[in-house]
Amino acid sequence: MSKNTTIKVSKKTLEKLHKLAGELASEMGKRVTLEVAINKLLEENYKKYNQNLPNIEDDRKTFLAILDQKITGGKPEDYKEYDYEDIGNI
Repeated sequence: MSKNTTIKVSKKTLEKLHKLAGELASEMGKRVTLEVAINKLLEENYKKYNQNLPNIEDDRKTFLAILDQKITGGKPEDYKEYDYEDIGNI
C-alpha cells in the first residue's frame, strides 16, 4: 500500500494551501510541499486548543494546599459533618 493518498479539495482551498506553502517557503528558505502546509495548520490547531486546557496536576496541588490551610479559631468539632436532622421542620 502506498504511503501517500489523494484528497479532494476545492480550487479555493487549494489556492489557500499554495499561498500558505509559499509563505512557509519564504520563511524557511526552501521549497515546501502542501503536506508541510497542512501539517503546519494541524499543529497550530492542536496548540490553540491544548493551550487552554488546565494543567490538572498544578490544579490538584493548589486544591490540596487550600484544603490543608488551617482556619483561625477552628476546632476539631468544627470539621465534623453537621447533622441537620436535629433542626426540626424547616
